[in-house]
Amino acid sequence: MVRITKDMIMNPSRFAVGSYAFGALSALVSAALAALTTHGLAGLAPAGDQAVEWFKIATSFQMNHALGLIVVTAIAERLDAGQARTLMRAAAVLLGAGALLFPAALYSLSFGGPVFLAPYGGIAAMAGWALFGVAVLVTLKPKTTE
Repeated sequence: MVRITKDMIMNPSRFAVGSYAFGALSALVSAALAALTTHGLAGLAPAGDQAVEWFKIATSFQMNHALGLIVVTAIAERLDAGQARTLMRAAAVLLGAGALLFPAALYSLSFGGPVFLAPYGGIAAMAGWALFGVAVLVTLKPKTTE
């Protein structure tokens, strides 16, 4: 059973505080833009109904990866300093980059702006999840059999 102690919650690292704050802000922006999508975006954006579709994709992606950033950071905080923790933190950074860059490109596209950041955001998100998987494997220790 995993025990969460007061120190784990009350004494987060500076990395964790920054990651939690960025994740929360990203989730807030996603929720606000999802509300805008539902309440009149088609009339505001030059792309009209297509903008609504792009915003739906972007807000979903942003929320999922903001929450992923928070969860991966929480897991990283539970690990002792070392390779696995470093990999988890790198995964969190990449998820944060993905949560920012890919949706930003779709929001920009909806208003006729550039979209060149989309591939970088998508690659960052995929790399973040891949690195998370590697970090999980690094933390696994085979059970000894008797």
